Amino acid sequence: MNDTVYLMANNAAIDATILTKGDIVPAYARHHGIPLELIAAIGDEVIDLPMLTTAGLGLVGAPANAQDKVKEAVAKIPNGWISSCEILDAFIEFYALAKERNISHIISDKDGVLLAKGDLTRGAEFYTLMQSAGIGGNPFVTVLTGSSAGQNAKFMKGYGLDARLESNLAVRQNPYVLLAENGLIHVDVLSGNMLNFCEILNPGLLAKLKSEFEPEVARRMEAEIFPAFGFEWSADSDDQAEKVYHAPKQGMATFNVPRWFKDGSDYRKSAQAKAYRESMIRLMSETAERIQMPYKIL
Repeated sequence: MNDTVYLMANNAAIDATILTKGDIVPAYARHHGIPLELIAAIGDEVIDLPMLTTAGLGLVGAPANAQDKVKEAVAKIPNGWISSCEILDAFIEFYALAKERNISHIISDKDGVLLAKGDLTRGAEFYTLMQSAGIGGNPFVTVLTGSSAGQNAKFMKGYGLDARLESNLAVRQNPYVLLAENGLIHVDVLSGNMLNFCEILNPGLLAKLKSEFEPEVARRMEAEIFPAFGFEWSADSDDQAEKVYHAPKQGMATFNVPRWFKDGSDYRKSAQAKAYRESMIRLMSETAERIQMPYKIL
C-alpha cells in the first residue's frame, strides 16, 4: 500500500496521485496471470516512465513525439524501441513489432500515443485494429490513462471502444479495455460499467489528498496562480482557452494546463505553460509540506 503522493507535471495537466502507472502494470499482470515478458508498454511523457521502466517487460516503446527524457530512458532499456513515426503511426508500428515478438498484451498511454490534442479523426483505424486485437496471435490492447472515466467518453466513442467490439471474443472475455485515473477505474467498454479500485489505496492518505490537499491547492490557485497568469476556472474540459479545468477524480487531484491562448494558438507548448507547471509543482509541494502529507516529485 503506497504511503506517498506523487506530484507530476505533464503536457496536459499537473497531477497529485497515490497510484502511478508503474504500480498498475505488475498488478495488471498478476490479475490476468500474464508473465511480464509477454507485456509491452508504450508512452510518450515523463508521467509514463514508471510504466515504461517496469522491470521484466517484453517490449517498451516510445513514439518520435515522446519527450526527450522518455526517449533517453527507453533507449537505455535492452528491449526498448523508439519509432521514427509519431502518435498513432508509431503505435501501429509498435503493435506489429509486438506481434512479431509474440507479445500477448500491449498497455498503451492514450494522449500522445493514440491521439493528439483530442483529434479523433483516426479513430476508425484504431477501431479496425481493435476488432482483431487479442485474436489469432494479435496482441490484446489495454489503454492506460490518467484521465478520468468521464473525460474519456469522447475518445471511447470516436475510437470504437464501445459495444461495437462485441464481436471480438477477446474483448468479450475482458471488456475492461480502458483503465482511467492511472488504473484506479476500470471501464467496461461494452457496457460502460466501471470497477473502482480506490479501496486498494491507503485510506488515510487518500482522505488527506482529497479532503485537505486538493481544496487547499484550489484555494491557493485562485489567490496566487490565477492573478499571475490571467486564468479562471473552466466548467467544461472543452473550454480551456486560458482557463483551468479541475478534473473531478476519485483517487487523484488534477489541474489541467490550458489548451489554448484566447487567440486560438497552442498554450501548452508556450513558455507561459512551462512557468505555470513549475509554479504549480512548487505550490503543491508547499501545500503537501504544510499539511504534512508525504510526497515525491516525479
